[in-house]
Amino acid sequence: MSFLLLFLAGLAGGVFGGMGMGGGTLLIPLLVLMGVPQKFAQAMSLFSFLPMSAAALSVHAKNGLIERGKVLPLALPAVLCSALFALLAFFLPARALRTGFAVFLVFLSLFRFRAALSSFLAEKGAEK
Repeated sequence: MSFLLLFLAGLAGGVFGGMGMGGGTLLIPLLVLMGVPQKFAQAMSLFSFLPMSAAALSVHAKNGLIERGKVLPLALPAVLCSALFALLAFFLPARALRTGFAVFLVFLSLFRFRAALSSFLAEKGAEK
């Protein structure tokens, strides 16, 4: 796998991650399409998330977009569950991880499509 392909995948993941849309949502499928095994793609995505999230967090904090009182109740269960499910992912077959991620992406797509359609119809109704 070439440096350029990895660089471009990281660039795309950084764009999504910086906007808070989850760079891994794009990065994992890109890495898998490049031939990286699912478990490695997920691990690489998580590792690249560390500096990416630190940079994005710094910008969002400077812009006053972080409600400090809500960070701990959000982060604590997220950290605990991420550690637990990382262990689970280690033991799951790659096929189960691919299928689970695919199902997640389908539901996410349907949810976003529904929201966009509702917004479009509301705007169309407001024009009349």
